[in-house]
Amino acid sequence: MKKLATLLVLFMLGNIVYTHAQCKLFTKKRCLDMIDGYTNNGQYNGALLFEGDEATMIQTFYSRQDYRLAVCSQSILSDSVYFEVLDFGDNLLYSSRGKESNIWDFNLESTQQLKVHVVVPRLRSSNSMKQNGCVSILVGFRNSETGSTILYPYSNAN
Repeated sequence: MKKLATLLVLFMLGNIVYTHAQCKLFTKKRCLDMIDGYTNNGQYNGALLFEGDEATMIQTFYSRQDYRLAVCSQSILSDSVYFEVLDFGDNLLYSSRGKESNIWDFNLESTQQLKVHVVVPRLRSSNSMKQNGCVSILVGFRNSETGSTILYPYSNAN
């Protein structure tokens, strides 16, 4: 029984490592061009998400930098995935929900930590199995050329 449990644990760990490697490769091949013109921050922020899943990443953004934030997902999920950016008071600064692009360019007046919240809504498929796919958050930066912009809580005007 111990051998069976050990084999099961090793199989599960192997699947996790394989899935992580596949998502990392997907990001490298299909997503990095979303931040062209910006320097990648060098961090891999990706995961295999199922419909109905949500994930939050906390990231420090520095003043006097232009940023491009992009969320990239496999095609089975891509039309439905959106992200929101919140400050630590949970004020909504930006949402890509209902927009045609999962890319947001911005800069900040002062250095601060922000929460990037990614949502994979439930799909309306007749299939009873939940769909899943790789979802990656990319952060690119460059020196600001236009000066700083103060971010205010999200409004429909953004």
